Amino acid sequence: MMWKFMLGLLSLVTIVQGKERLVLVENGKTDYVIQADANDPVVQKAAAVISTFTKESTGVDFAIQAKVDGTHAIILERSPITNASPEDSYSIEAVGKNIYIKGSGKGVLFAAYRYVRDVIGGRKWYTGKENTDVPKCTALYVDADLKIFSKPNFQFREVYFPVELDQEYMDWYGLHNLEDRWGDWGHTFSKILPPSIYFKDHPEYYALYDGKRQPIQLCLSNEEVFNHTVAYFKKRMLENPTAIYWSIAANDDIGSCTCDLCQAIDKREGGAQGSLIHFVNRVAGKFPDKKFTTLAYLESANAPAHLRVADNVSVILSNIDAFRKNDISSEYSAATFRRQLGAWKSKSKHVFVWDYLTQFTNYLAPFPIQGTMQKSMQYLKGQGVEGVFLQGGGATYSDMAELNAYILANLAWDTDGRSEEQLTDEFIEGYYGKAAPFIKKYLDLRRNHLPGASSALSIYGNPIDNRKDFLSPEAMDQYSTLLEKAEIASEGNPLLESRIRRVGLGLDYTYLQQARFYGPHQHGIFEQDGEHWVVRPNVSRKVTQFIKDAKRLGVIELAEGGASPDAYAKEWSEIFNAGVRTNKASQASIKLKNPFDPSFPANGLETLSDSVPGYMDYSYNWLLWNGEPMDITFDFEQEKHIDTIELNFLKDARHWIFSPKEVRISVSQNGEDFQDVLLRKLESQEEDYTVEKVRYRALINDRVKVIRVYAEPLAKLPEWRYHPKRNALIACDEIWIN
Repeated sequence: MMWKFMLGLLSLVTIVQGKERLVLVENGKTDYVIQADANDPVVQKAAAVISTFTKESTGVDFAIQAKVDGTHAIILERSPITNASPEDSYSIEAVGKNIYIKGSGKGVLFAAYRYVRDVIGGRKWYTGKENTDVPKCTALYVDADLKIFSKPNFQFREVYFPVELDQEYMDWYGLHNLEDRWGDWGHTFSKILPPSIYFKDHPEYYALYDGKRQPIQLCLSNEEVFNHTVAYFKKRMLENPTAIYWSIAANDDIGSCTCDLCQAIDKREGGAQGSLIHFVNRVAGKFPDKKFTTLAYLESANAPAHLRVADNVSVILSNIDAFRKNDISSEYSAATFRRQLGAWKSKSKHVFVWDYLTQFTNYLAPFPIQGTMQKSMQYLKGQGVEGVFLQGGGATYSDMAELNAYILANLAWDTDGRSEEQLTDEFIEGYYGKAAPFIKKYLDLRRNHLPGASSALSIYGNPIDNRKDFLSPEAMDQYSTLLEKAEIASEGNPLLESRIRRVGLGLDYTYLQQARFYGPHQHGIFEQDGEHWVVRPNVSRKVTQFIKDAKRLGVIELAEGGASPDAYAKEWSEIFNAGVRTNKASQASIKLKNPFDPSFPANGLETLSDSVPGYMDYSYNWLLWNGEPMDITFDFEQEKHIDTIELNFLKDARHWIFSPKEVRISVSQNGEDFQDVLLRKLESQEEDYTVEKVRYRALINDRVKVIRVYAEPLAKLPEWRYHPKRNALIACDEIWIN
């Protein structure tokens, strides 16, 4: 492997130049011991790391002692946090025959893993012992003038991928976990004053919104809300005295208070960020020795016009609206984020960034961000950002999670060290072995197939969006060929085979999702066998193998809050059992009175007659109408015998999609005189976030020429899902005429 070759080359150069070296291990022996404070658990853990990995590599371990006299020693010490040596920084220095390893915070432990990387040549690619490589060495040396000092570029560094399940990985790269740093994290208003406890008796604690008090946010000008918040944090700080940060942030929704007092501040400051920062500053002022955070997100994304953020408060700004084809310093859609970041830096001493690095609606879908990560991280560092929350798929596997986590983990510590290309090459060669050239080609190819600058790589996209460019059937065939070659190269090595298969999961998932879109057409689920429609054998095989491998290889859910592999298998079983229904609607001329929402074009107007049903994802195989009625006519030109008319509407309140207020189906034998065959009116919309289809069916059993289907959306959103800038949507997948 390349990194082993480089280590050997460095040793050779040292010998040739005659540079003096300290001999740590040679010929199965060592003169060194480790000195470590027996009462310091971090120092003891660092000592164990050095001793354990040295023994694994050479067969020789170092004795660990509290005090060493008159012998060669590796001396581990905790050092104080200073401006020059911030938290987690460390140094490794040879002084005489001794080696001093010092670090502030957990820095001495991070330095121990630096020893494993640089002296032994160890590499940790991913979670678990099986993904940790430790070379076998007969001797270990360090230069007699060794002197290293390293400090992180960011105070807070979280890489939110499955690597968080492995504490050794976290320590290896000097990463943090929000649960270890925050007493309360993220959206906290409902934690501070739970509506289930307080709203009934004290509605005044909550936001005046849309003309009445609602338990969606807090009224931040209410003095009792302030007093309760102060009391809440006093109690929580006693319960968790080691926490570093405490979050005061709005719930994950809009709905800021519009009462006179809150509005007075918000109007002066340019938005809901005004009353939020005013409130957070007041609370933080009661705890001058504590650190607080708040979220610049949705209504509070912009910086206040006049207020400055208190010095013991850090603002966490989200770039959720940015597409990810390019790095955030150059991506056109990130311009608003860049403006907001600059404004917050002018108003706040401390700014963190919440960054998004996967497709949350389809974790496994290919998401080619490779080549953009270093520039993004360098941009954040250059802007003075102090902390980064780099969100991948969390505990579940997402596209290229191992590689992305490795690159981000290294860059979170040092944005300007090794280049992203160097890190990528090192990882691919070390992790994929003989299959490395094919994986590298696969990653390069999918980047090269990305469409022009005007097209997005959205964190809320899906495999259908790119079916005509980088996820086209032709491109997918090229990727599959490369991964087949990678599989052949890894044959006989179960570990490598599993690593290659993880990459292949993304292609299989994309194939299956696109097959749903194509239905009974080319590249779809079904094919015709004589007079019957049957499941394509390849689709059936892929589903079975995909589910089996997904469960084996760490896939917990397929989207944020989405289906598990078992639930996905159940969806496919239902699709196979339903089969293909012919639809006479395809024989008619179809006309729309009001256009559907162009943001979700599906298969255009044919979506309503192509025999491809929608499933539980509104983003494809559904046509949506935004605040306007769905008014459609099917003209057969000549009378045709019709038995039934059937259609489904999607109900997905989380995305403001509701059952229609009214559904009316009318038929005509001459195209002029219509008779209603179905009329349904919805009396009310109860609070319900269940995603489901609502079915309507009319029995005709007659000859008709023209059919009209009319569906009217809710005139206004229900109170429990109110939004000032949204309309009620209706979504229809197919109008079955039989």
